[in-house]
Amino acid sequence: MKYFQLLVYKLLARAIDTVNRYFDVRRLHYIREVLEINIGIFVHQINYDSDTMAKRRAIYTFRPFEVSDVDYRSTAISSVGSGRRYPKARSGHRIVCSDSSIYCFGGFNPNNSPARNGNYEEREDFFLFHELWKYDMIRKQWTLLLDANNDLPVELASNAMLLSGEMIMIFGGTGYPFGVTCSNKLHVCQTRRKPKDLIEVEVKGDPPPPQYGQAIVISDNFLYTIGGTNGFDYTLDVHRLHLPSRTWEYIYECNQNIREDPSGRYRHELAYDDSKIYVIGGGTSDAVFILANIPVYDIQANKWEYLQTKPDPLANSPGIPTARKCHSCVQIRTDQGLEVIVAGGFDGVNYYNDIWKLNLSTMQWKKMHKSNLPYPLFFHDAAITSDGCMHIFGGIKYSNSTSVRTNTLFKMWTTIPRLSVIAWEALLHYIPSLPSRTKEELLEAGIPRQFVERVHE
Repeated sequence: MKYFQLLVYKLLARAIDTVNRYFDVRRLHYIREVLEINIGIFVHQINYDSDTMAKRRAIYTFRPFEVSDVDYRSTAISSVGSGRRYPKARSGHRIVCSDSSIYCFGGFNPNNSPARNGNYEEREDFFLFHELWKYDMIRKQWTLLLDANNDLPVELASNAMLLSGEMIMIFGGTGYPFGVTCSNKLHVCQTRRKPKDLIEVEVKGDPPPPQYGQAIVISDNFLYTIGGTNGFDYTLDVHRLHLPSRTWEYIYECNQNIREDPSGRYRHELAYDDSKIYVIGGGTSDAVFILANIPVYDIQANKWEYLQTKPDPLANSPGIPTARKCHSCVQIRTDQGLEVIVAGGFDGVNYYNDIWKLNLSTMQWKKMHKSNLPYPLFFHDAAITSDGCMHIFGGIKYSNSTSVRTNTLFKMWTTIPRLSVIAWEALLHYIPSLPSRTKEELLEAGIPRQFVERVHE
């Protein structure tokens, strides 16, 4: 127990030094002095072997706002019964995450050659991934939860997906060829239930049409779905599902002939606060939409409006991200208010690796100069923890005039988290065997329960 206490003290001291490089926080200097006193008290109590083990590992460094590659291949093990250690390269998939796990559903790769029993002629549905994967952030390992042997929908690309509590919700999507088969069904999966299953929700009312590339959010017991396409027509209509009664409502039909309603689109993203839903980008087969003027749906008033965004005065003109679709978007609540992080995307001609932040209180854009993706990326997806760690997985990378699908996993701290979170990250770095300990052992060692729960989710 005393070893863990000392290590946490050391890590907190180092974390304070890191935070002080970015912010001038005078109170942290006092905390730093207290930590040094406690470290001195415990130093003599640490045996030689434990100290040597910690020194052998590379020094942990907290690097906020920098995109880093997560090395999961070195710790990968075969999923039971599948022989697969991690997801293949893909695009058009969706991911969500908790504070300890990432879930990846579906995806597409025309170069996919799945191993199947028997003799099969090449079939187009093999290009889709009939899969639900889980990535354990603590152990850095992927596990295949559901595959083609389970009852999964055939619409496995450009779905909409979110995590509500412990429930994964997947809506809409398309099969291949895109648009030939579309969905307006809602499927759910309980993350803590064993064995795992993806269940179609029985609904009533007036459902949205079958589409793909739509986006969803949850607000006040309603699941809102906005936009999408069937491959020919593009909408930005608003439907919502009352979750307790499982009843659909068609609440707003966009009509540009009689109102100044926003144009239909797909592969846009949504941000939201207590009363408004913000549409970030998106496009059609031959157009993309700007991010200087954002369509906003007012939930209470049941109407659309436009909000003008403010450029970043420190970025190159125009100081606003260029129009794009097939990008990723997450949001996090910070001391500055709700902030939206947009990464990558393309406009049909140009491919992007930039990352921008939009404050929904001020509508001010900020280019994150330290936070570029290593290459242009689109048709990827991103998710963010409650602490502000964004993960980006898969997609199509554009390099040397060539587009190639990838299964790389990136992470980036979008904000400075609590010191205890930084200490926890460092603790996992120095003691990779820590996840093998029982819950009782971790608690007895003095590790806070919130982090122990992440190990034993």
